[in-house]
Amino acid sequence: MRDARLRRRFGLGMGAAALLALFVALAGGGGPDRTSMWISAVSALVSVGAFLTELLREEADTGTAADRRQRAADELAEAVDLQWRAEARLRGLYDPEPLDVHWSRVGPPLADLPHTVRRGLELPEPREGDQRPDRIVETFMALPSRRLVVLGDPGAGKTVLAVRFVLGALADRQPGDPVPVLFPLAGWDPRSMTLRDWLAERLAAEYRPLAAVTGDRTMARELLDAGLLLPVLDGFDELPGPAHEQVLRHLNHELDDRLPVLLTCRTQDWRRAVHAGAVLTAAEVVRLRPLDLATARGYLESTARPDSHGSTPWTPVLADPPPPLAEVMTSPLMVTLARTVYGDTSRDPAELRDTGRFPTAGHVEEHLLEACVPAAFGATASGAAGQGCGTWSPDAAHRWLRRLARDVGTTGTWRLAWWEVPTAMPRALRVLGPAVLALVASAALLVPLAKLGRGVVADWDTVPSTVLNYAGILLGLCFGLARLLPATAQTPQGPRQLVRLALRMAAAATVVAVGMGLLVPPLVSSRLGAVLTQRPAWFLNGCCFGLILSMMFGVAGLPRRPLPMGLPWAGSPSGPRTVRALGAVVLFAGLAVYGYSRQTAVVPALTCLGAGLLLLLAGLRRGERTAAPYTGPGAVLRGFARGLLRGFVACTLIGVCVGALVGCVAGAFAAYEIRSAEPRASGEVIDGWELHRTADGGRSVRSVVREEFWLVGRTGLDRPFAVKAGARISRDEKLGTFTGTLRIHQERGDWMTVWKGDTRDWQGRSVDAHNLVLALPHEAEVWLVHRQAGAVVLDAVGPFVAFGVLIGAIGGCASGVYRALNTPSDTMRAAGPLSTLRTDRDATLARSAIAALLAGGVCLLLISAMPPGGTLGTMHTEVWVQVGTSSLALSAWGRLAPARIWLALTGRAPWRLMAFLEEAHRRGVLRRSGAHYEFRHLRLQQSLAATPTPVGGTGPGPGSGDRPLRPNRPGPRRGEALLTGIVGAATFRGPRSSGAAPPGPPTRDDQLHDAYNRLGPPPTGGAR
Repeated sequence: MRDARLRRRFGLGMGAAALLALFVALAGGGGPDRTSMWISAVSALVSVGAFLTELLREEADTGTAADRRQRAADELAEAVDLQWRAEARLRGLYDPEPLDVHWSRVGPPLADLPHTVRRGLELPEPREGDQRPDRIVETFMALPSRRLVVLGDPGAGKTVLAVRFVLGALADRQPGDPVPVLFPLAGWDPRSMTLRDWLAERLAAEYRPLAAVTGDRTMARELLDAGLLLPVLDGFDELPGPAHEQVLRHLNHELDDRLPVLLTCRTQDWRRAVHAGAVLTAAEVVRLRPLDLATARGYLESTARPDSHGSTPWTPVLADPPPPLAEVMTSPLMVTLARTVYGDTSRDPAELRDTGRFPTAGHVEEHLLEACVPAAFGATASGAAGQGCGTWSPDAAHRWLRRLARDVGTTGTWRLAWWEVPTAMPRALRVLGPAVLALVASAALLVPLAKLGRGVVADWDTVPSTVLNYAGILLGLCFGLARLLPATAQTPQGPRQLVRLALRMAAAATVVAVGMGLLVPPLVSSRLGAVLTQRPAWFLNGCCFGLILSMMFGVAGLPRRPLPMGLPWAGSPSGPRTVRALGAVVLFAGLAVYGYSRQTAVVPALTCLGAGLLLLLAGLRRGERTAAPYTGPGAVLRGFARGLLRGFVACTLIGVCVGALVGCVAGAFAAYEIRSAEPRASGEVIDGWELHRTADGGRSVRSVVREEFWLVGRTGLDRPFAVKAGARISRDEKLGTFTGTLRIHQERGDWMTVWKGDTRDWQGRSVDAHNLVLALPHEAEVWLVHRQAGAVVLDAVGPFVAFGVLIGAIGGCASGVYRALNTPSDTMRAAGPLSTLRTDRDATLARSAIAALLAGGVCLLLISAMPPGGTLGTMHTEVWVQVGTSSLALSAWGRLAPARIWLALTGRAPWRLMAFLEEAHRRGVLRRSGAHYEFRHLRLQQSLAATPTPVGGTGPGPGSGDRPLRPNRPGPRRGEALLTGIVGAATFRGPRSSGAAPPGPPTRDDQLHDAYNRLGPPPTGGAR
């Protein structure tokens, strides 16, 4: 209570002081500049006060290592329980009730000796109902070894039993008990890693908070070693046949009393593995029985609509079914598919009695698998789901899901993550798409500011110059995004990586500098604002600008393949309220700056308005949980300080060194051209300009032909400058005109001319003639600027080095913000993919707003410190604005936008991709696992992915011996082909090789593969 009162008093005191200071500033007058300064100071005071108030709260004690493991285990249990219970509700697993699949114990040779299994304990007498699925947890817990193998024929329902075991074990779990987690064994390569290493890797990959490293172990490995994990290994038969014996040896060698296990496998595959090797030591083995016809009939009739006589469409069909149909009804998979397909009242299950159309069980199974997706997306299915008429036609949905199914299995994860969708595009588009989006976001602000902002941002002289400039920025961004950014968030970003980034930046900048030297050498001293710019210079300047932005983002650690972000305040009770208060203060500051500056401080006001609005909106959401626990504002501020220091040092060093390199290279070309020019005599006339040389070596030129000249002004410059009439240069106003001759000479290192026009304030005074020198005939310009080679190079280097210092100041702010607020989202306990997408969007906008706000504050300080009309011009504002806008395209949310557009334009996915995936989830084709989507049935995925083949044909199945092992080692390219089947595009490595072909022709066993249960029954209910 005392701390709460202290925080309240501190906040009230800060607010009162801020209001008092603001009242004094407004009442005392002093002009708009003084008022704006006071408002900015008050805003900064309130913002710092809010952060300090929150900082007073002490951080929670993290406890001992055992406590951390216990909390992680409890969070994992919560995530697994939420995941499977939500899917069970969605699929209607208990509507009206699961299929009652019984099991029986199996002895040697498929199991170990009874006394080894029971360790001398007496086998209890079986009770009525002991061999029902809901008693599987009791059976497992009664085993001394805690090892259980579940066998069954294809489609018998082994995975549904495993899922029900997970839910049942979680329901009975007490703190300190192991957490059951389902692992599909298809992704394990026993030749490359041990079972424990693979379990820890998969656990850390699929439940990201467990990837946190303490010492030399991840939290996932700590849970595994501490006996807090109960692996449920699903699909032993999905491993290649030759590996079965080796896998059994691994299991017997690595399992102990602290690592229990439940394993599922096909009966025949287990028989072959045991015959070739050994049994799973001390493990109980049970076998699922096929469904009997009465159970299947009762289930289907209970899920169908009865007529007035109590009969359903299934009653006459199953009263005396033909042999093919009776055989199919022994498979829980086919029973639940039959319910889905014929849940549409427009279809009559009586067609299954047609032995001419369905002569074998294989033909019936193929029919049910093929009709599953169209039936799920039919009108009746939509109405059953409460969604009205379907948005997507069944044929289109079937086509898109076929493309999806062909690729999901190739990644080894069997999961679809929305943030991996951009990897479906060709490699060039994965770079070009975000670059174009960043360009559009920046242009949306810069172009209006350039046209309407009265000089706050340099305007382009013509439309072609605008196009060339943005083409250069696009090229620089493309190179930077491809070569300067880290590949992933886990990529090391130490000093070695920074050196590599600097070398790549220098190499690219050297190419641009050579282009400058060849096309537009800096003969006159360089200037970055209010200067006559040739067309090639617009393009080359844009290239430099794109490289600079990419370099700052690379130093800040923004990866090429970002993960979803969470809101940093998600774990703080008062965090959203603090953010809303901060947003309100910033918004008020923007309004005050705009009003009291008499509309002259447009960019600072707009930045405050935009940042405040985004912070207000972001503060309205708490968002998904973050992968890291909330540690308080103190940790955020420390992260910001570290990022600020790193960013300032790295960006300054790289900016200054690369700027000096560009200046030296371009200046060397200019010096060569100046020193190699033909000598000219004083008094010589070149294209209407007479050359003059004084006794002390001074040079000047005078026009001998009467021409029209303008005196123009520009906001941000304290003095006007002279140009030729019609010159292609942006200006705010024309102060006067003059027709006649004039002389260009040098005063104190600057090129000047005496204005002879009738402008009252400037008549007879020297004005800037820099742009007149640039407009001289080339020979006259070269003669006029003749000087020592070293002076030429130094003149070229100066502005670029000054720009490097500016880059360091702005890049430091950006790095500090991005590193402090880079909080990954907890994809393991996420409510769903759409929720993580919205949270990432809000976090991206908030982070960009804060970065732009702080960078803007730094720029305002630099603007006030630099003299008006300096060599940097308006470059600080242009960099400042784009630091916030361009980074939007580098988030997971931003990168998804060009991918969705490309998929839709190529006809390989609907425009509303996420809505389509969510609809497929609602209709039972896909399931959600945290922030991921998965196919509800592995067998359904295989059927959609396979090419049409004759029913009953032969071919390698998922468990066949000739299927090659698929290594599951992580690598820099892992997951990049996730959606290649949707788009038919090249992956990150290029076009897919023949080794990644779709699954082979399905056999009848494949069609009944029990892993169809991997994700549960269709949404209308049933069990597998």
